[in-house]
Amino acid sequence: MKSGTLAIAFLVGCGGGSAESKPPADETAGGASTSTASTASTRPVPSAEVAPASSPDTARGISALQAGDFATAKSAFEAAIAKNGNDADAHHYLGVTLEKNNDKAGAEREYKAALALKPSLVEAAVNLAAIYVEAQKWDAAIGLLRPLTRSADSAEVEMNLALALSGKNDQQGAGRAFDAAVKAAPTDAMLLYTYGHTLAGWGQNDAAVAKLKAARDAASGQAELLGSIGHDLLLLRAVTDCIATFDKAIAVKDGAQYRTDRALCKLGAKDDAGATADLEAAVQADAKYALGHFWLGTRRMAAQRWADAAKELDAYLKLDPNGPHAKSAREALAVAKNGGRARARP
Repeated sequence: MKSGTLAIAFLVGCGGGSAESKPPADETAGGASTSTASTASTRPVPSAEVAPASSPDTARGISALQAGDFATAKSAFEAAIAKNGNDADAHHYLGVTLEKNNDKAGAEREYKAALALKPSLVEAAVNLAAIYVEAQKWDAAIGLLRPLTRSADSAEVEMNLALALSGKNDQQGAGRAFDAAVKAAPTDAMLLYTYGHTLAGWGQNDAAVAKLKAARDAASGQAELLGSIGHDLLLLRAVTDCIATFDKAIAVKDGAQYRTDRALCKLGAKDDAGATADLEAAVQADAKYALGHFWLGTRRMAAQRWADAAKELDAYLKLDPNGPHAKSAREALAVAKNGGRARARP
């Protein structure tokens, strides 16, 4: 039985999985650092694509799960288990349903029950391992997945194993597992992105950029993923590739965040006019997107358009008074209101 389950545990800020590189510097006023909100994706929740033939109730539950009717799915899987407590598929898919409802403890219980009944149920093992990786239970995930690498040609198995090994700072072992995952699924955009993101966290910037570019090529039409890829390329100062990636994201779904991130890429490429145009479009698209106002304010400062700068910086501070650039914005706002002259310190 194949469920089509995708359960990739994506690391952000744990083990070796987060990029720490600074984005390209630009000549902003007020000493502001160049940073923006991350668009990095979290782990996709499991999905079920093929209804198993274990029971009519299980098949009914799968149909409801595919339709997003989690209440009906849960009821159907529980009915299947009530009639046959040894229905491993029903336990597995009940776990999927519970996880989609953010009941991780219940999902873990059901995945374990499924595996106790059917140790060869790879999808349940992958989902359970993903929960372990998210909880930073690296050894539990490795112990569950490593035996499966000998018998299952599964990108998800290798992917989660790579992330668990990365969490233990085993870069060599994680790299081998990532490579095996890519061999099994060479055009999986999320896999390529996560590999690139992890390589960036290891400081292997050239290799990271190569994987992120491959992810971009595979992510056609996926605006959110393209935004994440572009953001990582920004952090890696690969500004030409960053711009190209946000071009693709904006072609799919235009928006303030993508425009702002592309503007920062353009600043890194010394295209001040292009950056300013993107920032103007960002605040027009979403007047409540604080970072768009901040960065447009810095561009107005650079152009010595003091009144316009004050307007944008004031908008940023009203929207995000305790934000990452609040101190810089207040300092720049004081300068803008004083016609470009710094006030004397008391």
